[in-house]
Amino acid sequence: MLKKGILFQGLPRTEGGDYQDITYLFLYGISRNVLCRAKIRDMKKEWREYLLEKADKSTYQTPAFWKMLKKEEKKCAGIVLGLLEDLRNCEDVKAEKAWVCLRYLIRSGYRTEEEYLREEKEISFSGLWELAGKEKEDLLLRSSRVCMCLLMAEENHREIRRDREIFLFEASIKKSEDLWENEEKPDCGNSSRERKKEFLHIFIPFYSGMNKVPAGAARFGKKETKVLT
Repeated sequence: MLKKGILFQGLPRTEGGDYQDITYLFLYGISRNVLCRAKIRDMKKEWREYLLEKADKSTYQTPAFWKMLKKEEKKCAGIVLGLLEDLRNCEDVKAEKAWVCLRYLIRSGYRTEEEYLREEKEISFSGLWELAGKEKEDLLLRSSRVCMCLLMAEENHREIRRDREIFLFEASIKKSEDLWENEEKPDCGNSSRERKKEFLHIFIPFYSGMNKVPAGAARFGKKETKVLT
């Protein structure tokens, strides 16, 4: 179940056995998705308020992340964070309710991705990266869309073949961590657009270098999860 998989723990690193935390990318993708925001607005007021209270107690309070979102996006991200807190920390009906809601939000907002995963006989990581490339103007959204694909693929027991594009995704996760979680960096009131430019500045050089990597240079070891092979 996705509940016990990468939504709960994060994405596996290529080497080692630890995990990369995709929480902020997940929140960013959901909060920037128009269809997801519409579904969140339909939630009962009492439940939204409860979830926002849960989010306020969460450790995911890095100012750099929250200042990147607009007013409604920030509220939606808080509500989704509250769902994640219930999913990760509760063992009762609250966790189950949170899981059902998160699953509904993902499938409501990422129908194109769900259809792609359902119809493709063989799925490669480069295929996911190309599919997510429709948001070329925002590499954060592109990376978050890949996260959603991996989450749905895990739930549907679909294996994804590793190839060279996974390096781009792993680099984008690392750069987003640097962008959002570096507490020592002065804030200076940067706007959302300025922060995205900063992300592009540290990501694009890596992307350009990847285009020069010889075919076959990217190799992976044994399968680490049932999603990525």
